[in-house]
Amino acid sequence: MSDIKRVDPGGGDRVAVPDTRVSTAGYRIGFADDLSAGLCEEAAGLAQQCITGCSDDRPVSASLVRSRLTNALSGEPPVLALARDGSGALAGWCAVRRPEPGELRARLWGPVVAPSARRTGLGQRLLERVVGAVEWPLVTTDVPLDRPGAAAFFAGAGWWVLYTVTVLHRPAPCGPAARVDRLVTAEGVDDLAGYVARAAQRFGGHAPASAQATLDRWRDDARFRPENLLLDPATGSLLLALAQRNAATSELLLAEVWAPQAVRPRLIEDALALADRNALAAVRAVTRDNPAPFVAGGMSVLGTCHLFASPDEQQPGHGGTPDPAQGGPACP
Repeated sequence: MSDIKRVDPGGGDRVAVPDTRVSTAGYRIGFADDLSAGLCEEAAGLAQQCITGCSDDRPVSASLVRSRLTNALSGEPPVLALARDGSGALAGWCAVRRPEPGELRARLWGPVVAPSARRTGLGQRLLERVVGAVEWPLVTTDVPLDRPGAAAFFAGAGWWVLYTVTVLHRPAPCGPAARVDRLVTAEGVDDLAGYVARAAQRFGGHAPASAQATLDRWRDDARFRPENLLLDPATGSLLLALAQRNAATSELLLAEVWAPQAVRPRLIEDALALADRNALAAVRAVTRDNPAPFVAGGMSVLGTCHLFASPDEQQPGHGGTPDPAQGGPACP
């Protein structure tokens, strides 16, 4: 672990913030030098332990940690604070993924704190250390309302709810798999960037200029495969599904659906068939839209999550301008 420079949202670095490896209830906190393979394994293992049984439970792997924390377009590593106990074991971490072009906010991941280290102030200290090292506005990842104390933690720190998402789930199929002969995927599509740009503009309200950056972000995700990007050429619609496996389980995440309401249930049914064909244990979806098409496609509402914005931003209605789109679509 090393010193870290305070990061300027204008793109430059400011003066170094000494990494004093502050002690909190016996835990030593410092900043990571880089995302080594071993550190990604440690971070993934602790994250999996902390989300098990909550509505955001998902397979977490080292490759997923690396791809979601690293800036997809520049390859820059995150601002990552680590807490270790006296034996050197990882007890907690908190990271900020640097914003990409078009993003107004950087993404906060964590704080992730081992159950044995909770109620020690470690999570608050990790959050303070990371927030103090950057100057971008921040938005959290999904904070499940069914995780004890998680939403209250951010609210108590002055963060405010930017928007709310619904989490849906479908376990392994219990009946015959739907037919998959009709599936159309991104495999072999000559002008995929053009297809994504048209869908982004028509169904997502995103500027064409952001389409290539969006596609680059998708491709950089460890869960992305062209055969899991479902298309409906007749309407120009798409459904982005991300497959993830680890040693214990697997899932297909329905990350984006850009389609008219009449087409959405069919694309969702196709995605469920895709999951069955690839023997994925579960299907999960996270949406800010009406969850009815997912329910119609065979999924059930599992829970609700908030995404919080950092307290240095003005809330809507207090002179600020909300940016729920974050400058373009992003994968949970």
